[in-house]
Amino acid sequence: MTVESWTPERWQTEVRGGLATLRELDPMLATRMVYGADEVGRLSFGLITRQPPGLPQLSDAVTIVRAEREHDGTWILLLTLEDAKFSEVFMQLCGHVHEKVSESMTESGGLFTAMECFAEWRQLFQASKRRVLSMEECRGLFAELDFGFNVLGQRVGSSLIIEGWQGPYGSDQDFQFVEVHYEVKSRHASTHALRIASEYQLDGDNIVLVSVEVADSAKSLPGFTSLADKVVLARDSVALDDGDLDAFDSALDELGFDPSEEFYAGTYFSSRSLDYYVVSDGFPRITPRDLAPGVTGVKYRLELTALDEFAIDAETALSRMQNYRDLN
Repeated sequence: MTVESWTPERWQTEVRGGLATLRELDPMLATRMVYGADEVGRLSFGLITRQPPGLPQLSDAVTIVRAEREHDGTWILLLTLEDAKFSEVFMQLCGHVHEKVSESMTESGGLFTAMECFAEWRQLFQASKRRVLSMEECRGLFAELDFGFNVLGQRVGSSLIIEGWQGPYGSDQDFQFVEVHYEVKSRHASTHALRIASEYQLDGDNIVLVSVEVADSAKSLPGFTSLADKVVLARDSVALDDGDLDAFDSALDELGFDPSEEFYAGTYFSSRSLDYYVVSDGFPRITPRDLAPGVTGVKYRLELTALDEFAIDAETALSRMQNYRDLN
């Protein structure tokens, strides 16, 4: 079936006619997509990718499953509608994702677009996510902005950084590019371990773990920047590089960051040091392949002293973006 012949309305007609499997829309698309239904007629729509997709959230009416396909090693992100009364709006969502993703020339671009679409539609399904971030979340966001838009952005430009900033949309690593994925972790000077959020976070190849020592203060001290100002500086760098400001704002909104919240203007941080580790063979990590069937949602801590042999210098860590810059 070609892209031109598919519509959400035809999809529902096929399901009513007994369709109880998944069909691919167009295998020639950079980001492959499937549609169909399960054995009880629940509408299903998904993406097939070579790289692990993020795991977005929509509402209780939609189940989202991410899984690696054993026969070819690709990944599927599958949305299944649990409540048939939302069929029309679900089809509109999937039709919108299909239309936007089909325009992408690369798989990574298609995934980014899909995650943006999910974030936009989530705002229709749920009340606003905006709230005051916890101090831990503030430190984490400060570390991501500092590494992404200050350190890495100085090398390749902020317009490329915003394209790769996938963490806010549920991706396993914060910044995902063709040649390398960067997972950024903030820590206090007195902290000797990094928190890993899931068995997927360090799963895969070409991952660099970035540890950022972040100090915080309730007062404006030399060398400290408020989180509000840090966001403004990052956004300005995107604008100066002719980057996608809507994408930047969408990422912050997905995190629940409200720029008008006074708390962020009076909370100050400073990045004291950045350490880099290559996640390679022998790296101490838990992956889905290490777990018994049915075990998921694993969280654990990595002692920094156990990572010494995997430490790399900044030049080695950042030079992995060279090919990505040359391609763009």
